[in-house]
Order: sequence, then structure tokens, then C-alpha cells
Amino acid sequence: MTTSERAHAGSLRAHVSMRAPSTAILAAALALLLSLSLSLSGCGGTEQSAVTPPVVTPTVTSLTIAPAVSTIAIGASVQLVATPRDATGRAVSTAISWTSRTPSVATVSPAGAVVGLSAGSTEITATAGAVTATTTVAVSATSAYFAGQSYFGRSNYVEYVAGNAPVILTAPHGGALTPTSIPDRTAAACGGSATTVTDANTIELVRAMQARFFARFGAYPHVVISHLSRRKLDPNRLQPEAACGNVDAAVALVDWHAFIDVAKAAILQSAGKGWYMDMHGHGHTIQRLELGYLLADTDLDRSDATLDASTSFENTSSIRTLSQFATLSFSALLRGPASLGTLYANNGFPAVPSASDPRVNGTDYFNGGDNTRRHSCGADASPLGGTTNGNICGVQIEANFVGVRDNSANRDRFGNVTAIVLEEYLRTHWGLHLAPP
Repeated sequence: MTTSERAHAGSLRAHVSMRAPSTAILAAALALLLSLSLSLSGCGGTEQSAVTPPVVTPTVTSLTIAPAVSTIAIGASVQLVATPRDATGRAVSTAISWTSRTPSVATVSPAGAVVGLSAGSTEITATAGAVTATTTVAVSATSAYFAGQSYFGRSNYVEYVAGNAPVILTAPHGGALTPTSIPDRTAAACGGSATTVTDANTIELVRAMQARFFARFGAYPHVVISHLSRRKLDPNRLQPEAACGNVDAAVALVDWHAFIDVAKAAILQSAGKGWYMDMHGHGHTIQRLELGYLLADTDLDRSDATLDASTSFENTSSIRTLSQFATLSFSALLRGPASLGTLYANNGFPAVPSASDPRVNGTDYFNGGDNTRRHSCGADASPLGGTTNGNICGVQIEANFVGVRDNSANRDRFGNVTAIVLEEYLRTHWGLHLAPP
């Protein structure tokens, strides 16, 4: 600070002290002193502003995948690792995307986990920026699973009981595991409704259905179970609502769909076509089965003539391919005398839609969720990773508690009736035989 500037500042302080110090005057004086001190750096020096160097993102120039070639059995998996590098050869941290040239042979998850689905080979491609790399995965015809035995995904959150019959049963909402590493799902964090209610006794129900099926046919249906509480994971929802951004829950979701894909591939290879049933439990007032074919309740309220007037309802439904094969009209398959609902009702389990209960008429009803959309044969299957108009069709069943899920005797009775009903329904309408020749 120069001599004249020091004098000026001292004069200002003296001038202020000679007057009655008002708030406005003090504020003005302090502001002036601050302005002088900031404008003079180091006694007459020049103020230096900090300069932040620009962040340079390394450019990916090469990408390698390990292992370079893999051979796995149907149902087995291999973890691929992609390493991107810059021009100097240093590894670069960047996002990797994965694709399979032939998903029917093997699928690949966003993390690079490959699952073999059918015999053959496929190229798996990794992409980082503008750079790609490929590796070949061969899938042998030997299955990695034995019918009737249980296999588990990571952390034992998802269980797959391998089968050798053309039927898949899944229980997404009956789990009880609540690991602290996975936070509870909330609507605010996950989006959607983030429903967390457990479907009581649905795991026990699918196990009873499997046992009664085996007792009748000597073959096992495929069973996939989520043991995570719905508070932690909802396998019947899409991301981000399903796993809510948690890595462990997301891995379990991948395992869930991978096991179903393994079951579907095994069925297509052995039988050529199969049936998928996603088992849930409802708490609605009316004690009946709610059969969800991916048709809205308002659609089921339409007349038979309207449902049959065009293929739009059939194409949307979870029984699209079966309906195209069947000799009955689409509406008759939904609620006629030979429909699935009517067969259940005739065996002591009231159902909607059926001949005796053909329409929803404003009552509570679930029409099917994302599992059925993805793993059956309707219009939404291919966009979700399944096969639209493919040879796996199915239904979501919302089972009432009293008389179905409430005790072991009723669960066994329902399992036995399901075996009887499916045998007739699939043989009559799709030429699919469950009973041995």
C-alpha cells in the first residue's frame, strides 16, 4: 500500500469516528476498506486469479476381451472382462456396453455375464466409445443342470429348480430375505409404486405344484424362486423400479431372468413349445383365481364379438401363439367352456375369466405384469428380451389365499388340479402333451 493510500484510509477512519456512527456509515466504510485491500495485492502487486486446467478424457484406442474364446454348457455362464486402453497402452475407466449376435444361443448381461441357452455359437461384442471388440462363445448341447435339483444365483438370492417338462413356474414375491446391503425400495427412490407387500406362501405353493406335477407325470416342471423380500427386489418390475439402483439387487434380477431363459431354452430344445405361469397371491375380497393374459379389465368386459373382430387383442395377449394354433376363437380360449379358467372352476377353483365368471365388471383384478410380458408370447415380449409370437406362452395367476395358499393340504390340492388342468388345456389347444405316451 502506498503512503497516500495509507493516509486516505487513516483519514477515512478519523472522519468516521468524529461523527455519530450510524449503521449505514459504518457499512460504507467497511465496504471501501475491503475494496482497497482486495484491489492491492502484496503492496502494489497484481492480483492473480486461479486457473483450473481443463479435464482431458483419455480417448479409447483399443479394446480387448478376456477370455478370447469360451465354451460353456447350456445353462452355464462365463464372465467376460473388457479392458479399454488409450494410445499409450494405459487402461481407461469408461462405460462398456455388451451385445450378443445370437441371443437365442447365449445372452449377455450389461456387466458382461454370458449365459448359454442353446447349442451353437455366437459372437459377443463389447463397445467402449467408438471402439469395439468381439469374442466367440460356443454353447455345447450338454446341459449344466439336472432335473429336480436346485441351483442358486449369487448370494443365494434366486433359486432355480431344474426341470425336464415343458412347464415353468415362477414365484417372484414370496421371499423373506432382507439383507442390510440392499436398502428398502421406496416409490420416491425407485419410481413407480414400489409395492413391497409379500405374496404369502407362494414359494410353498410352487413347490407343491412341482411335487404334484412330478407325482402325476414323472417329470419336473422348471421352478424359479426369488428369496429376496419384495422390499429389496421386485422381479416383476422393470428397472429402475425393480432393484432401485442397488448393485446386489440388480445382480439378483439378472439371475432371475437368466434362470427363466435357461428353462425356456431347455423346453424349446426338448419339446419345441412350452407353458409359463407366474404365480402370485392377491388379497382381494372375491376368493377366486385371477388369470392375467395381459388384457386390461376393460378389454375383458368387451363382448366376444368385439374380442374376435380383429387380431389386436389376441396379439397383445400372453397366449398369442397358442391362440393362433387353436381351433377355438380367441374369446372362447379366454372364457369359453374349454378355457383355462373354466377348467379350474370345474375342478373346485373359481376363476376369472371363465364361463361362469367371464368379465371383471369393475371388481378387483390383476391382468399380468412384466414377467408375463417378457417370458410369454405377446406383443411386448421381444422389446423386453423375450420372443413375440414365440413358442413359450403363458399366464399370470393371482391366487386367493383361503382355499389355495392357506395350508399345505389346499396347496397340494391346487397343485394336483393344476397338473390335470394343464394336461387337458395344452393338449387340446396346442398339441402339447404333458403325460408320457
